[in-house]
Amino acid sequence: MDGFTNIGPALVCSAMTRFCGRPYPVQFLAQGALDAWTRALGNTGLRFVWRDPGTLCWQIRQEILRQLEGMHPLSSVAGQISAEDRQRLAFQTSTNLKYHLSEGTVIEATPALETLLANSDVDLSLPMSMVAPPYRAQYLRFGEVAMRYLKVPAPQAADHFFDGAFCFLTRHRTASDPEGKCWTLEFVFISKRQDRYGGHISLLGETDRGDITVGEWLAEILSGVTAAGQSEIHRSMHAAVSYVVRVFLYMALKQARITPHREYDEALRRAAGLGERKRAKLLQRSASLYNGIVVGPESLPTGRFEGGAGGGVAPHWRRGHFRMQPFGAANQQRKLIFVAPALIHAEQFQENVPAPKSYRASAAVVNAT
Repeated sequence: MDGFTNIGPALVCSAMTRFCGRPYPVQFLAQGALDAWTRALGNTGLRFVWRDPGTLCWQIRQEILRQLEGMHPLSSVAGQISAEDRQRLAFQTSTNLKYHLSEGTVIEATPALETLLANSDVDLSLPMSMVAPPYRAQYLRFGEVAMRYLKVPAPQAADHFFDGAFCFLTRHRTASDPEGKCWTLEFVFISKRQDRYGGHISLLGETDRGDITVGEWLAEILSGVTAAGQSEIHRSMHAAVSYVVRVFLYMALKQARITPHREYDEALRRAAGLGERKRAKLLQRSASLYNGIVVGPESLPTGRFEGGAGGGVAPHWRRGHFRMQPFGAANQQRKLIFVAPALIHAEQFQENVPAPKSYRASAAVVNAT
């Protein structure tokens, strides 16, 4: 659009500092930012562009930057926003708008599943068509196991962790594909220090969901961090992206355990039958509640802890893996299977199970799992 909208009040609500113990997009909603943007956009063309399911997150980000750069210089908000602040606000706002306008879902893995996936690998020859996020928009919130395992590149402090990752799968039009058959998978990783926002890392790559392999796709989207001096960033982000891929591969299995939780909806249902004062108190206490899904088993399978011969072998994880398995007549068909990892000599551990170690997955791709 040629004109500019008064987005000052929405920007004030959009600044994310503390998470208040909530998943990142839930806090954005709780502090009134989505309502503020809805009021600011009204019935403008921008609102309908951003609600278009074919609009990529980075396209929303570019439009927000354009709006920020075009704010009137005498605006009280414009005078307080530096170039760095504009970039940060554009990232925070675009990811949350894309998530909420696409009716995103919070996904959380159980500690047991995080442990299993952290000690498993992905066959890099798997087709990307197997990696299918269940929703157009989701926020994969990491638990304590995943946060210890996934390392933020160049952390500012030892307690700097990834909170989670936005994952957007968007079918859209391009100049070479006017029919809109092109698919783009976008990841935006959100980091934090204690309960405060710590930054973000954005990655995206086109996928035809066909012949391209997981390894090829990972190499493509991480190609921008392979320059000299960037190897540590490459390893960290390869581990983070491949972990998210493993979550989606697990969710695609027939035996995957997926449990919805509707805590916020349940609180609203209870509040509907109360008087005004009690309803207000309940809603205030329920501000930290949210809907989502929990993925994975509640506990580690007992069969994953093995002893056996070889008493001189130190306790360790025997790594699990995702791969395609032949089946059917003459083994002509293929299906995805997950061979779970096993903890060898678990009885020798006095307390927590060990964290996974870094290793080289292949000569071509480094995997810090």
